Amino acid sequence: MIRLGLYGTGNRTKALLDSLCNDDFYKVHGAYDLNRDSAEALTSKYGGAVCRTPEELVSLEGVDAFLISLSPFAHAEALRKTIPAGKPVFVEKPVSFSASEVAELAALAEQHRVPVQVGFMRRYLPESIAALAYLRENDPGRLFCVDCNWFHHGDTEMNFCLFQQPGNFRLQVSQIPFHCCHMLDLLLLMGGPVRRVSSQRIKVTERPYPSPDDLIANLEFANGANGRFHYSSMVYYTEMSYRFHAENYSFKMNAGMNQLEFFRRPRFRTSQIGSAPSERKDFHSFNESYESFCRPQIVNFSQSLNAANENIMYDFVRMVRDGVPPAADLRTAVRVQGLAEAIEESGRLGRPVELATDGQPLKEKGLS
Repeated sequence: MIRLGLYGTGNRTKALLDSLCNDDFYKVHGAYDLNRDSAEALTSKYGGAVCRTPEELVSLEGVDAFLISLSPFAHAEALRKTIPAGKPVFVEKPVSFSASEVAELAALAEQHRVPVQVGFMRRYLPESIAALAYLRENDPGRLFCVDCNWFHHGDTEMNFCLFQQPGNFRLQVSQIPFHCCHMLDLLLLMGGPVRRVSSQRIKVTERPYPSPDDLIANLEFANGANGRFHYSSMVYYTEMSYRFHAENYSFKMNAGMNQLEFFRRPRFRTSQIGSAPSERKDFHSFNESYESFCRPQIVNFSQSLNAANENIMYDFVRMVRDGVPPAADLRTAVRVQGLAEAIEESGRLGRPVELATDGQPLKEKGLS
């Protein structure tokens, strides 16, 4: 059984612990949180010792692995303290709001030969797993476009924090590197590395919410495909959707609906034009065969978020117990954070931003 050292004891930590709590994969060995009451409440339920400092947690004898879930502003420093202990680490997203800092932490982990798993949740949703498996098992041909939308009414989050939690970090950081990093991770999994970003950013409302009102980023993938990321906090409905278009098929994925729709191009000439094309004089009847072969295959899923938490923690268990490399590591986090930075920087500067091969935005001389 894996003995965990918990660096942070908030609600996200509890959700991760609960996902496989009855399977005897792990147990809490020690816990540290700035809020000692929170740490004591957690250990009273899950067991383990309450540590007074991060240093006490990191040096606690018997810890097999660390789980870090804090304010995102604290993740990088927590990694700096835990990585030198030489134990596997799970860290929640985002690792840092600086791609260069994530790259430094990746180098530190490689220096100490410490595997680090990053909690990009959306790749672990059942519908995402199915979509990525379909991509691996069915040649898409030439990729044309990956299109993603992240729409939400930002006022609800802003108003709650202003009235209930005025010190909440969500009032200090844009949603694009914070929440949308999940979507950007999946976008990169579907489309591959990005080489250039060009964004238009709209920010006109006066409110203590640093996210853009609206932002559209056009992406150029290294493989030549197009990409598009659309974020809006001024939409009065919620949508987190993906559209994938390639030579051999397209698919739609709508987060929250737990559904995948696959649309396949007819494979053979006969299915494209029908068995007797010379007899089809009407446009609609001529294309009847093509359209029938394009009808979607629809797959529905259930227990989406619960399943994602289970999948995350089982990957963590395999990393610690079996030595399996994490699906999302710190080098992955460099690419995700680099893309988020490029999207926001391009919108702020009003010019395209290039990305290096490791995913970090390239800075032009004389510009910061």
